[in-house]
Amino acid sequence: MRRIAGVLRHPRSTMAALVAAPAFLSTWALLLILWLVPAAWLLSTDVGRQALVDERVRVVEAFGGTVDDGAYAALQQSPPWFTYFTSGGRFLMAPPLTLLVAFGLIGLARADGAGMSLPAALAVTVHATTVLVLGELVATPLHYLRESITSPTNLAVVLPGFGDGTLPARMFGSIELFGLWWLWLLALGVATATGKPSRRYAVRLLAVYAGIAALLAAVMTVAGGS
Repeated sequence: MRRIAGVLRHPRSTMAALVAAPAFLSTWALLLILWLVPAAWLLSTDVGRQALVDERVRVVEAFGGTVDDGAYAALQQSPPWFTYFTSGGRFLMAPPLTLLVAFGLIGLARADGAGMSLPAALAVTVHATTVLVLGELVATPLHYLRESITSPTNLAVVLPGFGDGTLPARMFGSIELFGLWWLWLLALGVATATGKPSRRYAVRLLAVYAGIAALLAAVMTVAGGS
């Protein structure tokens, strides 16, 4: 808990301490529990299960597919649980992605001629996930009240004015506010290992994040139209 609080209150010094003395297993387990328990509660409710079905339909139609009455009834009978964990930026917390990001941080450090061990990279990545879990704790009651698991904390919500289904709306809808905070924490961790300015890595990580969001938005715009 001390390290988790440190990420929120003193991120720079906390990341420096994690790189110097990596530790992540207990934090990782705790964060996953804090993420999964609210999700289990939401998906155990009728509101949550219906929101899950609606989100699946929205995603299918966004990529140009259709859901007929029979398919919709099948979704209601057997809600697609995986949809919850792959929508709204929640996939950023998935353990496989955590491992992939850790290897990416090692690559960033090596590109600047510095070494970063896998335990240090995992410690940084796992603790950066703290803000993503915080985002889910904020979003879960909003999901219930709004009867939707579409993210209430993406840039499209903060920057309204783009027409539904347009490329900018879809792109900004794929970028999470808490995801940007997460990127900044990752950048701090790499900067601690290399001695370079954190903004150097923040820009690179943001470019990757925005690039993926733009690619998804383009695919949805072409496949699903407006």
